[in-house]
Amino acid sequence: MGRNRDHAGGRPRRAGWLCAALACAMLAAACSRETRLAETAAPQTRLERYVVRLEGVPPGTDIAAVAEEALQVYLLAAEGAPSRAFLRRRAQGDIPTLLRLMRSRGFYEAAAEVALSREGETPPAVIFRISPGPRYLLAEHRLEIAPTPDTPPPLDAAALGSPVGRPAEAAPIVQAEDAAVAALRRAGFAYARFVERDALADPQAKTITVTSRIEAGRRYRFGPVRYVGVGSVPESYLESYRTIRPGQPYDGAVLAAFQRRLADTQLFASVTVAPPDSPPEGDALPITVTVTERPPRTVALGLRYDTSDGPQAYGRLEHRNTLGRNELASVEATAGLTLQEIAVTFRKPQLRRDGQALVAGLSFSRETGDAYDRLGGTATLGLERRLSARWTAGLGILAEASRVDDAGLDQAVRLAGLPGFLAWDSTDDALDPSRGFRLRLAATPFLGRVDGRSVAFALAEITGSTYVALDDDGRYILALRGRAGSILGASLADVPANHRLYAGGGGSVRGYGRDMIGPLDALNDPVGGLSAIEAGVELRARLRDDLGGALFLEAGSVSTDPWPDPGDGLRIAAGLGLRYYSPVGPLRLDIGVPLNPRAVDDPFQFYLAIGQAF
Repeated sequence: MGRNRDHAGGRPRRAGWLCAALACAMLAAACSRETRLAETAAPQTRLERYVVRLEGVPPGTDIAAVAEEALQVYLLAAEGAPSRAFLRRRAQGDIPTLLRLMRSRGFYEAAAEVALSREGETPPAVIFRISPGPRYLLAEHRLEIAPTPDTPPPLDAAALGSPVGRPAEAAPIVQAEDAAVAALRRAGFAYARFVERDALADPQAKTITVTSRIEAGRRYRFGPVRYVGVGSVPESYLESYRTIRPGQPYDGAVLAAFQRRLADTQLFASVTVAPPDSPPEGDALPITVTVTERPPRTVALGLRYDTSDGPQAYGRLEHRNTLGRNELASVEATAGLTLQEIAVTFRKPQLRRDGQALVAGLSFSRETGDAYDRLGGTATLGLERRLSARWTAGLGILAEASRVDDAGLDQAVRLAGLPGFLAWDSTDDALDPSRGFRLRLAATPFLGRVDGRSVAFALAEITGSTYVALDDDGRYILALRGRAGSILGASLADVPANHRLYAGGGGSVRGYGRDMIGPLDALNDPVGGLSAIEAGVELRARLRDDLGGALFLEAGSVSTDPWPDPGDGLRIAAGLGLRYYSPVGPLRLDIGVPLNPRAVDDPFQFYLAIGQAF
């Protein structure tokens, strides 16, 4: 089981070594000659392909699957074999590996032999006949801590995941040892380490007793923090992310959290936060933060396409350290047939308190679509605060000045708003999540004038998505999403067209044109609504390391009533897609088909973009 110590003794005489060396040389020459003969044998003796069968594999185990990844007969099957004799030797060389695999699953008396199928059978087969024997149980797992001047916390192997009372599998035993070391390091024993393991078998009872020895060392407290590699970023700014305080009991988890927080600033190509390699004198443990700064500027270019909006290109230039304390300034431009926009944003993190950021933005855009045309600008200013590792909240102000053409009616829109949000995110990846949950509640009350008349209304929206890995490797993902929104306090006519609720399109219900779900006017252009509801499910499968596919089913409705009504003109679509997993994120190609279309709806919609649909 991995880290057992092997001991050897005795000192052979020099003559013995010479004889052994000569014998090895002769044996190597003979084997080399035999291999050359096998490789140059007549073409009819070569096996271009063969199959492998395992007989006697205990049911309910992963032995067959692991054997395919570990045995040479599987790994070299695509190359074939020079001859049957050569293939037999290859398979016999795999028997020790197969038996180690059996023992790692608790079958300590396992035996195996190799056979080949009858000559002439096509394709030939390598057959491993396994006699697993009884499966040993783990009777006891002792964790022995070497003597230390401090009192370590009590450790229970079963509570740490060791399979006490169950089959004596190696992996969970080793994991329990690692968990014991981690628990000691969280309790202040910074240099705790695994030493060795002894296993004692009882053939009559068919049980194993394991003793794992661990050195804890002494207990430490955090000492001073030193920064190495810092250049353009002042140490006082990095100190605002520090999770450790001098005199605080050492905790490896707290140290790891400090490292993650520094890495999340995006200022550094690498970050290491670590104590000295060797235990220092005294109980104060100095910490060294070693960083490598990354270039502060980034340029990004992108292209997307869908049937409704046609091609769209965008570019982004950002500077992550504008004023020397991780201020993020960016300029983003979008150019397409239906949207032309330039936006400037500025973000200042760690404003006056940990986890709080000032966010400002200014954008100018021109939109042309079936629902409305708009030309104008929006300015925003707000505060965002990280409430915990999962929760984030924000509150701000906005001002909008634009002209909106709604079905030939040109309107001057002047609005002020107070946008706020509360968000939860436990996903494992921003662009391609495989686990976790996202939820966002947003509300904005608006007040202003539209075409000279006073208006007041409030927009509230909730969106959520969840991701479930259907296998251990995350190659099959079930993704679900939902959205519901409502506008309160005004009639549909009093709400500017660019603030109404819509559904349909690449980020909504794929298969329908952008904004095309919901009521239409006499020219079959979308009117928008006071409420909207959407739902979708997508099955994602990674077919290869860089290629995947997706099947999706989505639905949505838009209503002129302020309360969402799923039965009001519900539209359903389905489709499939391809995913290319590039270094910058998945490249998505989707085709959606409406399942209950109207006469005005296209028979399909095509989408090409970077990132998953949700």
